[in-house]
Amino acid sequence: MDTIGATFEYIFGGERVTLSLPTDGDSFSRLPERFPHPPVPSLVQAGPVFQEEGRDPATAALVLFQVAIETKLEFPAQKPDDLDEGQRQGVETCLREAIDRASEVAGRFVRHARAAAPAQSWLGLSSHPPKQYGVASLEYQDTGEFIFGLGEEQSVTVRSSRLRLDRADLDRISVNVASETEPPVAESLLADAWHLEDATAANDQDRAVLVAAVASEVKSKQAIRRSVGTDRLALAEMILKRRSNLPELLDEVLEACCDISLRRADPELYQRVKALSHQRNAIVHSGRRDEGGPAMATPAATASSIFEWIDKFVPPADHPDVG
Repeated sequence: MDTIGATFEYIFGGERVTLSLPTDGDSFSRLPERFPHPPVPSLVQAGPVFQEEGRDPATAALVLFQVAIETKLEFPAQKPDDLDEGQRQGVETCLREAIDRASEVAGRFVRHARAAAPAQSWLGLSSHPPKQYGVASLEYQDTGEFIFGLGEEQSVTVRSSRLRLDRADLDRISVNVASETEPPVAESLLADAWHLEDATAANDQDRAVLVAAVASEVKSKQAIRRSVGTDRLALAEMILKRRSNLPELLDEVLEACCDISLRRADPELYQRVKALSHQRNAIVHSGRRDEGGPAMATPAATASSIFEWIDKFVPPADHPDVG
């Protein structure tokens, strides 16, 4: 296993960066005394791995790796017993900036590792950032003497009580479970978009755009099919086979089939729809969002507003649901 203990050096922003893989299970596992979390191994034996001809089954699983950055800071060559306010502010600012740069390098390394081994499905989404382990430390380069350290930042998310399910919701869920009904595709995709957009869960903004746009397209087509009168159903099907662009669906197609247009009824929301569609097309056709494109609200919030508008203003017709 020639990867164990490997090190790589880079230059980022004029600073030397060293990325080191562990040599054994304890390489980077040590934590300060009274640290609130138990230590984890840096390296473990992966398994079970079955024997294949010409392949060594001995495989290690990487848990921790280290990113070290050489940076400059005006600070006494002899560490003071106590840091004054100016010194504390200086070292903390320096360390926070170094943590940001190290996190960027670590994240890029992990994204490339995932792309190089795409079948390792347990690694999660490609945008999942690596998490800081223990305390990031600022040290003298020559001696390694510790100067200052910072643990992982803690945050609290406050959510609306409107997100919770009440008894009526649970009753509907129970009925669907009993009838062996699958959840609606559009609403399931919308939930995926919210998850992908959540910085504490996935934080995959590009996929959130794609999934939010697809959820809105599915919802719009379903609404048109369910709302159109029987006399227009054949026309609606013919149009929907040829038109799938979200702004068109909610403007020309909806107006032709159901006599209502989001562009006319809610111009502000329609502009958000156009922005979402623009970024969706940019990702699909060029592989990245258009940073110079129209300002866009969060994709999941835009899709949720589309869902709410459709549910309110595009009621189902009397004929049976289709599609």
